[in-house]
Amino acid sequence: MGERVMTQEESIEYLLRRSQRKGDTFPIRREFIQARVEGRLGEPTTGPGPLSDLLRAPHALELLLLVYAVTTGSDFGVTERSQLWGRAAGIYLLADRKASMAVSRQWQHLEKLGLIERRQHGRLKRIIKCRECGLGGESSGAYTVPTGAKSDVYFRVPFAYWREGWHQKLDMPGKAVLLAAMSRRRETFTLPQDTRGARALGLSRHTVTRGIDELLSHELLVKTGTEEVLNVRTKRGYEWVNTYQLAKPFNINLSNSEIKRLKAERLEIERAKDERLEAKYQTLKEVELTVEEVELLALGGNARRKARGRGRLRGPGGPRQASPGQPG
Repeated sequence: MGERVMTQEESIEYLLRRSQRKGDTFPIRREFIQARVEGRLGEPTTGPGPLSDLLRAPHALELLLLVYAVTTGSDFGVTERSQLWGRAAGIYLLADRKASMAVSRQWQHLEKLGLIERRQHGRLKRIIKCRECGLGGESSGAYTVPTGAKSDVYFRVPFAYWREGWHQKLDMPGKAVLLAAMSRRRETFTLPQDTRGARALGLSRHTVTRGIDELLSHELLVKTGTEEVLNVRTKRGYEWVNTYQLAKPFNINLSNSEIKRLKAERLEIERAKDERLEAKYQTLKEVELTVEEVELLALGGNARRKARGRGRLRGPGGPRQASPGQPG
């Protein structure tokens, strides 16, 4: 009988619990999706972030996301066996030395992009995360905790990405668009499906379309309507684009301005609701008065019928006809 080996799920859960993060989420700067780079004339502009270099390296992306989740302080480093990393990222599930070579190739790829640094730690390697922009961004270098300032925007990724199995259910287009959608930090947003907009994310138009379709099929993305946006490349200068919302568990990122806008919108809805309720109340008061008057009239009618005897009313044309079976 062979000895028991940790499963991929057990390996991931060990790493997530090791992080001791409150709220079971971890931050990623938006520059991982779109980095600030130097333009042709030396001016600052926005270009593809390191995510675009990982589209053909799914195992490297999984390793990086796990490193982002686990490292929380000090030198922002983590030391674990290659076999554990290999199982957690789905690279190599057996407990032998081949895992070291397989995982080492992925670390090397991430190190070349400037996303991690490897240091010797006894017989193991310590993995230290660097800034999310990698080597291509303006702020490349040692990692710091994101502040959330305008020049340091970040979004949060929930541990549910692994615990609900989305790391296995989603292909790379779906994962890339999911990260891009979370980085929008709005309740309702658009996703660029034209060639130029997709390239700004470091993705092809085909990848964005496939990713959106994948998220819609899994009901992680919900189509909410359309929005007219400026596009000078069209004949009329505007175009209609689809708007979307993220569903649970990924709808957790809202900017401060978006929170204020939503609060103001809800207050306006509540005010309008209160006005409608007040109008209904006034209408009901009028109806109640009318009902009281009807009751008074009915009571008066009953009194008149009793006075005439036997409770019969005379119609305008004379005595009321008796019902069949009653004496005339």
